[in-house]
Amino acid sequence: MDKYLILHYGELALKGGNKEHFQKTLRNDLIRKLRLIDVKSGVDLVLSRFVVKMPADYDEGQVYEMMMNVPGIENFGFYYRCELDFDKICEVLKETWPFELVAERGYKTFCVRVKKSQENLPFDRLESEKKFGACLLKNDIGLKVKMDDADIIVNVEIFGEKAYVCYEKFKGLGGLPAGTGGNVLALISKGFDSPVAAFRMMKRGAKVHFIHFSGQPYTKREETEHVKDLVKILARFQSDTKLFIIPFGEIQKKISLNLKVPAGLRILIYRRLMFRIAEKMARYIGAKALVTGESFAQVASQTLNNLVAVDESTNMLVLRPLIGNNKVDIVNESKKIGTHDISALPCTDTCSLFSPKSPELSAKIEDVLKVEEDINMQELRDDAFKGREKVMFE
Repeated sequence: MDKYLILHYGELALKGGNKEHFQKTLRNDLIRKLRLIDVKSGVDLVLSRFVVKMPADYDEGQVYEMMMNVPGIENFGFYYRCELDFDKICEVLKETWPFELVAERGYKTFCVRVKKSQENLPFDRLESEKKFGACLLKNDIGLKVKMDDADIIVNVEIFGEKAYVCYEKFKGLGGLPAGTGGNVLALISKGFDSPVAAFRMMKRGAKVHFIHFSGQPYTKREETEHVKDLVKILARFQSDTKLFIIPFGEIQKKISLNLKVPAGLRILIYRRLMFRIAEKMARYIGAKALVTGESFAQVASQTLNNLVAVDESTNMLVLRPLIGNNKVDIVNESKKIGTHDISALPCTDTCSLFSPKSPELSAKIEDVLKVEEDINMQELRDDAFKGREKVMFE
């Protein structure tokens, strides 16, 4: 019996006259992802859903894992297809009922939902839900009917003059297709916050590239390797991802040894220089905004006055998708996207390098600007930019 992968999108249905552009991008993403696992079937757009005929030898678990990495997909499932005939649909229900799945999960109740995308059905939709349920009950499936909150929902979708039957629909990432919102550059460290922030921007349709400020030779090489591992995970959600590694350890040491830089302002000076370097890199690659993992008042550099002081260093838009989140929420989300275990590894990161014990909590911009008069920020920026290392992820 033919098996089909059917994927539904959500938010991009609201894009009006631009919807076709989003649909085309999402379709291309699906084709690319499926070919990575040697599924070379066509991806057809049929009445606001994508339909893929599965080859005979496909690995359902492998396809599932790949589809869970595609922004823009609201839900998906694996369906059996048959003729649009009541008796034939009943036969499919009898032949394909998932006894093993039901037993494994201890399901006790079920219901049938019929969804149609065409008029003139050969049977009434609501009445057919009852009759399909009765058909299954006659097949001794061992479950009771429950119309609300049933353990298993039997989905019968009707479109294109065919019927499709599915016993399990999976929730996708949702959001918008990657790359439809333009290019951004995310500042990334080994911590929990910045990878989650980057992921959120990917879900909003941004094409995210990365910049990491390495503390070497004053931090271990593993810090940079951990960041590469994080970007490799995040690159699953889009294609052709760039990571730029900036040598920053010597710069931080030079600033920390400058007696004209008050210890309390060091972190802000570091951050302002990072933003200047990131802006130069963003303009170099054509990115329109910077992305950070900052959360309001989480640490000293993220108080209101300090955020204002850092933002003054750049003319570029700075996006902070985690600004209102607490640490627990961020850590929990990192588990869902697969970055948690790397971020949790012990390692000295750039942010804590040469940092004072008591950083300034409410810096005045005039004080910061006065300190920078004794630092050649442009020269430091340009030297760091020249020393960049580029890593590509497909």
